[in-house]
Amino acid sequence: MKLKKLLLATILAIPAIAYCGFIDWITGYPDVKEKIEKRLEQKYQGDKFEVWDVSYSSNLGGYNFEYKPNDSDYTYKGSYFPKQDRLAANGYMWDRVSKQWRDIFDPYVKKIGGNYLIIGGLGSGSPGSGLESKEQKEKYYDQVDASLGYMFDTGSTKEWIAKKHNYIRGNLSVFIEAPRTAEDIYKILQMAEKINTKLRSFGLYSYKLEVITYDLPEGFNIDNYFEEVKSDFTTSIDWWFVEGIQKYAWGYLYLASCTKINDFEKACNTQYGVENIKTRKKIVTGNTTADRISSLNDIAKEFRLVDKFGVPNKCSNLGCSGIWHARSRAHTPLKDSKYYTTLEKLISKGE
Repeated sequence: MKLKKLLLATILAIPAIAYCGFIDWITGYPDVKEKIEKRLEQKYQGDKFEVWDVSYSSNLGGYNFEYKPNDSDYTYKGSYFPKQDRLAANGYMWDRVSKQWRDIFDPYVKKIGGNYLIIGGLGSGSPGSGLESKEQKEKYYDQVDASLGYMFDTGSTKEWIAKKHNYIRGNLSVFIEAPRTAEDIYKILQMAEKINTKLRSFGLYSYKLEVITYDLPEGFNIDNYFEEVKSDFTTSIDWWFVEGIQKYAWGYLYLASCTKINDFEKACNTQYGVENIKTRKKIVTGNTTADRISSLNDIAKEFRLVDKFGVPNKCSNLGCSGIWHARSRAHTPLKDSKYYTTLEKLISKGE
């Protein structure tokens, strides 16, 4: 009976959507699918894509679809609006930018060891401290839009940075296996110094660099483990809280940059919205640690050791989600650790 009702409802709906539209619906809108594939190829400088699951949305006045590049298994969602011939399918571009960004730093990390994972990407940096006039804020918004437009037109991370660096934020997190020795800490600090120097050379709006070191069981591959668990993530941020990997963290480094420029002020190094001067200064200081790095010793001062390896923090009033978060774990500054005397000698010898 239910099947008969469904068939009857479908038959009755055919006149409403018209016969040709019904055929398109049944066959997956082949003409629209072909048009979307061509528009994706134009948008992404000749890359080839497969499109499927095309469906019309009367609310949107356009088509929703899924797509993937022919040389990848990653899938994305997008929308196409035929009246305006407008394609909204930016997910692939952001992943593409992220990969190009990570590839810049891969050689620095690879020299330290083969068991690592790099997560990172680029985004827009909004000019202004927040105190500007409405007209000035609108001008800044236009500048950010122009920056993003340039990125989508070129498809090149390096070109985007070269032309629009003042409007770009960068993030880079390195998760790497390393023995708990003074010699290996020295190598990690050298790697971080080289990466920070490279980041600084771009003249970005701001950037953040994070390095987490692990003492892992034999055969534990960081990249493979990430692939195993990522399907459970709501966002990639969940990775920082996964007990299966974070319980092996023993070292942590975090650097942030927000350099002053002549073109405009930045909220990250002004914090005018915070009334308390001491609090404002503390926030700005935390946002600019990388800007005060001039030697390996400076980086060593920012490196910390997890106090209790393999033991989580206690739950707080806010809950238990952050008990394995390396940055939040109880820690000891590297300069107060048993490794520091040997490390000082290595740094002095290297200089």
